[in-house]
This record gives sequence, structure tokens and C-alpha cells, in this order.
Amino acid sequence: MPGTFFGLEIGARGLAAAQIGQDVTGHNIANAGTTGYSVQTANLQTTDPYSPPPVSGGGHVGMIGTGVIAQSITRASDEFLNVQVRDNTSQQTMQQSQYDTLHQVEGAFGEPSDTGIDNSVNSFFQSFTNLESNPEDSGVRATILQKASAMTQVIQQTQASLTVINDQIANKQTADLTGLNSYGTQIAALNVTIRQATSQHLDANDLLDQRDVLIDKVSKLANINVVNRTDGTVNVTIGSTSLVNGVDAYTVSMTGTNGLTARGDLTGGELAGLNNSQNLVTGYQANLDTLASTMITAVNTVHQSGAGLDGTTNMPFFTGTDASTIAVNTTLIANPQKLAAAALPTPPATTPPPGDSQNATLLAGIQNQALIAGKTVSGFYEERIADLGARTDAAKTAAASSASSLSQLSQQKASVTGVSTDSEMINMLKFQRGYEAAAKVVKTMDDMVGTLITDLTAAR
Repeated sequence: MPGTFFGLEIGARGLAAAQIGQDVTGHNIANAGTTGYSVQTANLQTTDPYSPPPVSGGGHVGMIGTGVIAQSITRASDEFLNVQVRDNTSQQTMQQSQYDTLHQVEGAFGEPSDTGIDNSVNSFFQSFTNLESNPEDSGVRATILQKASAMTQVIQQTQASLTVINDQIANKQTADLTGLNSYGTQIAALNVTIRQATSQHLDANDLLDQRDVLIDKVSKLANINVVNRTDGTVNVTIGSTSLVNGVDAYTVSMTGTNGLTARGDLTGGELAGLNNSQNLVTGYQANLDTLASTMITAVNTVHQSGAGLDGTTNMPFFTGTDASTIAVNTTLIANPQKLAAAALPTPPATTPPPGDSQNATLLAGIQNQALIAGKTVSGFYEERIADLGARTDAAKTAAASSASSLSQLSQQKASVTGVSTDSEMINMLKFQRGYEAAAKVVKTMDDMVGTLITDLTAAR
């Protein structure tokens, strides 16, 4: 038979279980708005019944229940959803980063525009047409030099804007890489504590949430693979590069022999988007340098083969070598009569004959020459701008699509791990009533024991 205080023990267990349930409920409500928090559940379990059944079974009322205990506190989690959310996060941040950069590049070129490179190049070459019919007109000469200056300025400004964008990408890469390695160190530190708790069969729910938040942050920066180990720790890798291995964290770099890009491990996350964007921007800068250097060479070659009104020959029209340095020769700006509209006098003379505009015709004709990859200067530039527009539109669509998919997955995850305040209010009332009932059991048993003691005392 159970002892006199058997009922008190059952009531005490009921009070303890209800108290733990109420504590967990309060913790859930307090963290309803906490990022990364997973709702927790107090798992109640009946304790072992009193005494095993006798072999004979005769005259025994049966096994008597001994109450309840809070067996464990678990958190809601869906590892399959976690993997999907992280993979989609990596893709979304990569695509968004690429779109943001391409959008900036579009703004740098500013096409189509009356003041953009395309219009400036066409206006520059077309201005030589007026010089063909008015080779001695100082106003026409001044206009050509003005249009040339405007063109070189917009080319320089565009290249400078692209350089700023590339510098911003590099700075962001540095910051992201610092963050990535910091997160790895923090994950490894949490692995240490979680491993200790796991070895003691303790539930480290809040620590697991903290680690998941850090892993989610890593997934925004790079494509990752997470492996859960039996000791409670996790391994985090980026392709074949290890960021965290159990309780050890490693410093990851972008470049170098073992860098993420050199090993081909970077296929997602903002770092991948920045790396892809940097390559694109560098490519557009190279295209702009090609355009500028081609024009410098073509125009200077023709201009240096002609003569100015004052007989000046071998005068380069442009100075500089690329998009950053292209400029109109300051000597021409100060002395427009030196602009070589005429052919070299034959036989040699001090000045070209009046009305000679042979070289102006050649200069105007450069606009229609296939100088770059079988295309005119304008055709080459327009093809690059069309490519930029197509890439930007594709990146925008991809970013929007991945954002929509990520939103749906995040909502599915929230439905599993998120806190429902309505459900928690119900749990609060349930545990409150359970506590009150258990307290009533204790009070009743106390009264019964008191009566027993009183009766025994009176019997003596």
C-alpha cells in the first residue's frame, strides 16, 4: 500500500509540472516578437505507477498512478524547411545584390539621354559635316571642340561613376567577409556550450535558436551546407571550404589559393552576387576604355594627317589613352584654327588652299567605320547598353521571383516555429487551472492527514 503522504507527493508533482508549463508559456509570450525564436513546449509525462503487479494477482487493486512530471522542454523545428529557407535566402541575396549593382550601372550610363555617351558621340562626329561646307568658319570649329569636350567629359564621368560602384562593391565584400568570419566564430562558441548541455541530457533550446539565427545570417552571405553532429554541434561549409567544424572556426578569404572564388565554392549569397557584379562592372569599364581608346586612335590618325588653317600638321585631336584620361587637346581649344579640316597641301605649302575640307570629310566618315569587333563606335556602345538593359531586367525578375519563393517558405517556417499568442493564452489558462487543481489536491490530502493525526491522538 502507498504511504500516508502518497497523495501529497502526487499533488506536489502536479504543482511542479503546472509551474514549469506556466514558465514555458510565459517564455513563449515574452519572445513572441523575438527574431529566430522557436516556440517551446513543456512535454508532460506520467510518472511510473506504484509497485509492479504481483505474480499471483490475488486481492491486488492494481498499479496506482504516481502523478506527472515535465519530462522535457522542446522547441518547434523543421530541419527540411530550415534547409530550404537557407538555400533560397542565399539565392535571393545573390540575385538582389546583382540587380542592385546593375541598376546602379544603368544610372551611371544614364541611357537613353540627350546628354549621354551615345548622343554625345553621334553629335561629335556629325559636327564635322558642318565643317565640310564651312571649313574656315571659326564658329563651326568652336562648336566641334565644344561637342568633343562634352563627349570626353561624359565618358570620363561615366567611368568615374563605375569606379565608385566598383569601390563600393569591394568595401561591401570586405565588410561581408568580416561578418562571415565573425559569425563562424560565434557558431563555434555556441557549439561548445551546446555540446556540454547535450552531454548532460539538457535541452539547450534558446542556444539552438541563437545558433540558427547566426547560421541564417551566414546563408545571406554565402551558400552553405549545415551538418548536424550527434554531440549537438554543427559543421558549416561553403562548398568545399570549412567555416565551422564542431567547436573549431576557420577564417575564410575571397581570394588567394584557398579563397572562395579561386576554389569555385561561392555560388550563392551576397558575396557571390557582389563577386559577379564586380566582374560585370569591370567588364563595362573595359568596354568603355575600348570605346575611348578606339576613338582616340582613329580620330588622331586622321587629324594628324591633315592641316589646320594656319598650316599646322601632325596635331593630335585627343590626349589620353582610355576612358579615364580622354580629353580634347588644349592647344586646339586655345587655337581652333589649328583644327585640321584640310588635307596636307600638295605640293607642300605654308597653308592649305581656301575651302579645303577633305580631312573634315574623313573625320566625319569615322562615325560609319567598323572599328570595334566589326561594329561602329556607336554600334559597339549601343550593343553594350542593350546588354546592360537585358541583364538588369533579368536580374530584377530573378530577384523578385526568388523573394516571392523565400517569402512563402518563411511563412511556412513561421507557421511551425512561430509563437501563437492565442494558443499561449489557452495554455496559460490550462496550466493555471492545473496548478489550482493540484493545489486543491494538496490541501485535501493535508486535511485528510490532519484528521488522521487528530484521530490517532484522540485514540491514545
